[in-house]
Amino acid sequence: MSSTSSDASRRAVLASGAALAAAAGTSFAFSGTASALPRESAGQAASGSVTGTFQAKTVHQRPMFRYWWPGGGVTPAEVTKEVEAMAAAGFGGFEIGDVRNSEMIPMPVQQYGWGTPAWKDGVTAALRTAARHGMQADLTIGPYWPAVVPGVLPDDDEAMKELTYGQTVVDGGTAYSAALPAPHAKPSGVAAGLPEVTVTDVLQAVHAARISGSGTASPLVLEESTVVDITSKVTKGTLNWTAPSGGQWAIVASYSRGTAMIEKQVYYQGYHYPFTDPQAYVVDHFGAKGGRAVTNWWDKKLLTAEMRGLLRRIGGNFFEDSLEFNVEVHWTPDMLKEFARRRGYSLKPYLFLVHGDAKAAYTFASGRTPERVRWDYHQTLSDLFVENHVTLLDDWARTLGMSFRNQAYGAPLDTAYSSANTGVPEGESLAFGSKPDSFRLVAAGRDLGRTGKVLSSEMGANVNGAYRLTLADLITTANSGYALGVNQVRIHGFPYASSPAGQWPGFYPWAPMGVPINFAEAWGPRQPQWQVVDGASGYMARVHTVLQAGTHRVDLAVYREEFDSADTVFDDGSLSGAGFSYQLLSWGLLGLPAAKVKRGRLAADGPAYKALIVPELSTILLDSAKRILALAKAGLPVVLLGELPTATTGLSDAAAHDKALVTVLKELKADPHVRVAAAVADVPAALRKLGVTASGVPSGISGLLHTRREDGGTTYYFLLNNSSAAVSGSVTLEAEGTPYRIDPWTGDVTPLGVYDDRAKGHVTVGLAAEAGEAVVIAVGKSRAFGCHHKGLHAVTASTEVRHTPSGLVARASTAGSHTATLSNGRKATAEIGSVPAALTLNGWKLKVEDWTPAHPGATGTAANATTRTIHDLTLDKPTTWQNLDGLSDVSGIGTYTTTFTIPSSWKSTAGATLDLGSLGAGSAKVALDGKELAPVNQLNPVIDLGALKPGSHTLVVTVATTLMNRLKQFRPDVYTAAKQDYGLLGTVTVTPYAEAALR
Repeated sequence: MSSTSSDASRRAVLASGAALAAAAGTSFAFSGTASALPRESAGQAASGSVTGTFQAKTVHQRPMFRYWWPGGGVTPAEVTKEVEAMAAAGFGGFEIGDVRNSEMIPMPVQQYGWGTPAWKDGVTAALRTAARHGMQADLTIGPYWPAVVPGVLPDDDEAMKELTYGQTVVDGGTAYSAALPAPHAKPSGVAAGLPEVTVTDVLQAVHAARISGSGTASPLVLEESTVVDITSKVTKGTLNWTAPSGGQWAIVASYSRGTAMIEKQVYYQGYHYPFTDPQAYVVDHFGAKGGRAVTNWWDKKLLTAEMRGLLRRIGGNFFEDSLEFNVEVHWTPDMLKEFARRRGYSLKPYLFLVHGDAKAAYTFASGRTPERVRWDYHQTLSDLFVENHVTLLDDWARTLGMSFRNQAYGAPLDTAYSSANTGVPEGESLAFGSKPDSFRLVAAGRDLGRTGKVLSSEMGANVNGAYRLTLADLITTANSGYALGVNQVRIHGFPYASSPAGQWPGFYPWAPMGVPINFAEAWGPRQPQWQVVDGASGYMARVHTVLQAGTHRVDLAVYREEFDSADTVFDDGSLSGAGFSYQLLSWGLLGLPAAKVKRGRLAADGPAYKALIVPELSTILLDSAKRILALAKAGLPVVLLGELPTATTGLSDAAAHDKALVTVLKELKADPHVRVAAAVADVPAALRKLGVTASGVPSGISGLLHTRREDGGTTYYFLLNNSSAAVSGSVTLEAEGTPYRIDPWTGDVTPLGVYDDRAKGHVTVGLAAEAGEAVVIAVGKSRAFGCHHKGLHAVTASTEVRHTPSGLVARASTAGSHTATLSNGRKATAEIGSVPAALTLNGWKLKVEDWTPAHPGATGTAANATTRTIHDLTLDKPTTWQNLDGLSDVSGIGTYTTTFTIPSSWKSTAGATLDLGSLGAGSAKVALDGKELAPVNQLNPVIDLGALKPGSHTLVVTVATTLMNRLKQFRPDVYTAAKQDYGLLGTVTVTPYAEAALR
């Protein structure tokens, strides 16, 4: 956007945090940094300073990368160099992933594949370097995902299995004597040029039933009372059976078989990309033999003594990505036995009902048997996944001083319960971006589960993001996850330097992908923004430190009785608009030991939910209904939405359970801790009647989301402007003490000068933020974070109020009389005399470092080389590079230099703010008079320069761009996005402010 003088003034207000508290007709203010600090000393407050510091403390609080490798086609020297580059830029670690796929790299797998000596040498070099720099290293559990193991064949018990079927239709009274209906053709999982593998169809059962209605309907409707098991009528593959008279009869033969899955298939927006790897087949994720095949391979074939020692020393994760299976219906050799043991009846008589999975192949003309059976099947599948895969792998990882991190979605499972049973659950910004409740679901698993510490996000896999994302884009994406419970990110990603097929600026595994679409940014030294990336890494590290502190507190739990991650958003804006945070509590989580009421809170030692919301459901597990009743009787407020269910979930003892459910729900509805609401919009009112209050109530602000942590006597709030426009207003926080603003960009901590703490247990503060920008507030002791200030503060004020060593001062950019009501009840006034007009900075020298391939069209190592050509220009005022001669297609680094003079009339001012306007498709850093300033807030590039002496000053603004415009010239078939505007795009201003004591 272009910056006008009025816009500059508004942005300066947003930067300082001055905002109107609309509800009270009162203004509040966040204090900014007291003065500009050199980059190397940013956040280092002097002893006794009014401001304090906040920094990341451990490697686990720093952001990490997905480190993309072309298999074992790496060298230890280059790996060492790249890991050192990550460390130097402030990143805490990496996850090594084998992603040769999209470039179809012509490397012999036997020499450069995953697990080869070349791969081990590269991994060892990475681990050694990580250990030297105090970093964390993660390893993917296999070459791709889901997990695979070399040597396991599709027919082996260790391999992934599926359930399929064959069907034929006969007329009633017909004698059938022929081969069984053949199963569906197996989808090819074999790469071109590789031999087919043996996959044996194993007959599980044969059923017949009379068809109700059309014999071509989908799903096929059957008459439940006519179902007959005719498996005993089969001899050596031939069925001899006569259909009863009347109508048509379906004969369904159910088979299990190996999937022969060696192909990872990704579907997105109708595109299909096959990725092939001939090394191994996907293991069974539901039987223990599959999990043990993975651990045995690592123990016996992959891990050397040195690797084991290094892994124990740096303590990372083994990782498995989302469950992108190519199966018809999931199966495991012990399914029938495990199902009977867990559900109390045999699945075999109903086996045909699970065919088709989400889109059922068969159903009954009446009754709920099909839905009940499918529920029981999915619940069993989920139990087996947790016990035989997630927990098994996490227990094994702990023997190496590590843990198992995984994305438990993509299959019909209880994602939240799976997340509760792993070492580190993970979500992703790509799949969860349009359905934020998915993060809330996984976060609930983290908070009630095995560790309760970290929720990771595979972050930044933006569609068509290759070489066109900025640090502002990265932080905006990260902020969205942080507001929903994420407290660690693995950035997608950092590619290894080269591959045989890689073109300039180097190996990039996600473009081309057969069509003009790609994913994520290729971060690293190959792109210009890497030169300023440490500001963003520092931001994320400080946010992670806040969001890993103490215990996550959440206002509401929303019961959820579905499988896989959340596809819908529960809140229509009513809950967040009223200041409530919430998570989704699955049926599995509701059964965990932590899900008990104590001190009026659910999971009091964890999220401490204040109330449980039960959405309108057609069915509910009887056990869940009983647990919800017990929670209400124990004093937990419960809100029921809509009509109550009349049927239970599951088939075993269904009639008795349905009858019992009516009694349980009648008692629940009558409990004094329960209210009924017609819709989500009515929930806040129902909660008020139950005495439940929100923890972050906004006033004059829409689109505000928050995350709250309690750490001893300090409460932290991460407050996100989730709207598409700048906001200003106030927010009332559930906390007690002195509020501080933590600047995640610089680490500066500033006590707020204006806040209202007259309501017991609550503090109201002003809030102003640009779209996508977050504000971090800590409420704690009066001299926390090394801040030293007098305890007096303003409760109301007509302008910004700041603490100084001598007391409270009012700050403003315009002259006038400013009043405040102080916390001791006294009315105070500050007189600010004339304030000089803002300076518009013109007369720029622009030096552009133009990045181009040194060897256009080259592949392999030669493709990495970059030629940097210098363009020198003189500008009256900044504008997009597309308007400048010779720069329309240029990408690189622009250095803007100007000299401005501070007149003597500024002697009476206290300081000034610098507004950079818009940075376009780039990221910036700033130096003043030869000293690099603290990192720039890339979402709101307004910088407090502190006091400026009269005289001449030299300002240098460095803007590093994406590579999109240049890449469009060399690979237009791949990089099809529109050109981007680069450089400083609007008016750059320096606005003075004055201060006067409040007396």
